[in-house]
Amino acid sequence: MRFVHRSGGIVVSRKSTRALARAAGVLGAVLCAACAADPEAPPPEISVGTVDGTDAVLALVRGEGAVTLYVCGGVSSYATMTRWFEGTEDPSGAFSLESDGWTATADPDGESGRLRTPEGAELAFRARPAALDRIEGLYAAVDGGCRTGAVVFTPDDAEAPALQGTWCGAGDLYAQVTPIRPLSVLDRRGIEVQVELSGARKKLLVTPLVRP
Repeated sequence: MRFVHRSGGIVVSRKSTRALARAAGVLGAVLCAACAADPEAPPPEISVGTVDGTDAVLALVRGEGAVTLYVCGGVSSYATMTRWFEGTEDPSGAFSLESDGWTATADPDGESGRLRTPEGAELAFRARPAALDRIEGLYAAVDGGCRTGAVVFTPDDAEAPALQGTWCGAGDLYAQVTPIRPLSVLDRRGIEVQVELSGARKKLLVTPLVRP
């Protein structure tokens, strides 16, 4: 049976009324989503630095109150110091993050702080803003059930950037990664790296981590 609603001489079926209501609901949802989106969200802040007394380097990505810290060990420490920290920071830039018994604490400026090992040793770290006109920053790729990380930075006594990265796999496996091509010919879209695993060479593309 067909039901109609008459108002002001216009005849509208109940089916049409329901369709109009659904359309209005969809339009409202779209408009609300558009209002909630922030097309002008500030870009993340990216810093790179070193850990005093070690061959480890680090990179920080901060934005909208969230922070990701990656500490990457060097030749002598990639299997023991490499780890990811994630969490929140307060408006001053300070934060305190934990990862597998390690603690990373940043001072209010966010550019210096301390790493505390599970054994209680404290290591100071220092960071500076990544150069905007270079490819400095934090890069990552998921492989082997783990997130491989790479820090691109320019040492104080060098003119060209360098890459230090660590591949990780299930079962606490670690190996250093090296860039396949000179960093000077690359841009921020990604860096091809390789890793030696049990005598076999594996290639990965690490891409910029631009959001915490």
